[in-house]
Amino acid sequence: MILKSGCNIVRHTELQWEERTRFDGQKNRAKTYWHDAENNLHMRLVDQPANSVEPRHTHPGTHATTVLKGRALVDGLTLSPLDVILGPGNEAHGPLEYPDSSGCQLFSCFQGSNDHAAAEALSTEKHYRLIQSEQMPWDPKAGGALHMKVLVDKGAGRLMLTAMRLSAGFTVPVGSRPHMQAALVIDGTAVVDSEVLNAWDFMYMASGVPHGPISFPNGATLLMVAMRPA
Repeated sequence: MILKSGCNIVRHTELQWEERTRFDGQKNRAKTYWHDAENNLHMRLVDQPANSVEPRHTHPGTHATTVLKGRALVDGLTLSPLDVILGPGNEAHGPLEYPDSSGCQLFSCFQGSNDHAAAEALSTEKHYRLIQSEQMPWDPKAGGALHMKVLVDKGAGRLMLTAMRLSAGFTVPVGSRPHMQAALVIDGTAVVDSEVLNAWDFMYMASGVPHGPISFPNGATLLMVAMRPA
């Protein structure tokens, strides 16, 4: 981890894989980008094995999990990159299938306990959601130099997920936010004080701490994570 201009920078190539055994006995692996202790929010890169199935399950915590590479099949829908699985706490969801030969890589924002348990049936009230980002329009900002779409703004407490597309040459000026904010680079590059972030690299900005400027010389797509104030 490198701290530059108020941004904690984490390069995914420098993280070690953690081998894990799922609740159903199958294996997967993960890299932890950051644990925001104040909000008990873990942000991880998760690698699900090829042709595997994660059975229907529950967990006390809530997650918003974004597909980065590959596909996930849930409830007859195919989820592709930038699509999101929102799994509220204590509500059964799944099964989730990962049919591609290269498996499926996901970005998981998990708040609370990750203690999974098998579930026989879906809940009678289904609050979990499958967000297909291609069905959502990009909203232009800053004269068209920035486009954004809010992927998750309800159903996960104070957690928000927003996709942002920044044009080449765009710069985020020095600033601060009253809440935690983090960003995963989906594609393109971001530059913070001469430190270059590439695809799947990550930055974390604590609440109230000035950060930036952050520039995007070649343009970029970011997945922004924020915890709104209570």
